[in-house]
Amino acid sequence: MIRAACALPLLLLPMAAAASCGSAFCTINTDWDTQAPWQNDATRLDLRMEYIHQDQVRSGMDKSVGGGHHQEVETYNRNLLIGLSHAFTPDWNLSLQVPVVSRDHLHIHHHHGVPLPERWDFTSLGDVRVLTHVRLDGMPEPADGTFGLIGGIKFPTGRIDEHNPDGDVAERSLQPGSGSTDIIAGGFVSGRLTQADWHMQLRGQHAISERQDFRPGDQIGLDAGIRYPLGVVHALAQINLLWRAHDTGANAEPDDSGGKTVYFSSGAAVPLGKDAQIYGLVQLPLYQNVHGTQLTADWAATLGLTMRF
Repeated sequence: MIRAACALPLLLLPMAAAASCGSAFCTINTDWDTQAPWQNDATRLDLRMEYIHQDQVRSGMDKSVGGGHHQEVETYNRNLLIGLSHAFTPDWNLSLQVPVVSRDHLHIHHHHGVPLPERWDFTSLGDVRVLTHVRLDGMPEPADGTFGLIGGIKFPTGRIDEHNPDGDVAERSLQPGSGSTDIIAGGFVSGRLTQADWHMQLRGQHAISERQDFRPGDQIGLDAGIRYPLGVVHALAQINLLWRAHDTGANAEPDDSGGKTVYFSSGAAVPLGKDAQIYGLVQLPLYQNVHGTQLTADWAATLGLTMRF
């Protein structure tokens, strides 16, 4: 049976992007089984929907009412994440990860005391990633535990020029793409404790190129998760940590980007036959400390389907 759990690693997409306008992806990983020994020529498809409503203005660790000349109000993020991976050997896996970003953002521009609402609403391809997982221990059974390395590249496939009906281009941090090419590197370890499967993963991301004077901040993610059987249902739980540096460049908002967050995610997976399952998780923030003033969410949710063929 496919083992899909959730963790936090910058795994499927531009991760939990911390920006003043509130663009985001869930810090949830549905690739736990990519850490186990794979069957030769096995292909895995993961389809996942995310919902994140960022309507809480936060300054540092404190909630704020916002205001000022430029008032952020809310951002709806409804993302489709498509993951396709193939095992060429029991110890080597290659995956393609494609995001489709649906984003609705509202802020209010106060011009000489007159509030002028400005809204952007778009659905577009995000930045595509190619990743590889390489196991280093060669253990034949997942129950014995396994560890390995992760590497990959994020390509600048997402648009950076989305605009509203008035022709105003959205802030770079709100765009579906960053415009940068990034390298991704990390490692993983997983095993079994009594009846529970567990895993940990560390990943980092760094932009090696930029476009139109915008460079996203470096980010590091660490997660720990478990999957525990409760009859036919499998309970899922994880702790997600994410650190993100300031964005830089003339088109960035360095004072209002980046930060440190800790999340707790819980949910369940239900098998659909031998090689498929559906899963759902809710993610709650335990700690949020943002640079400057940013929009944050009080919760996020994801629902997905994983198949192997």
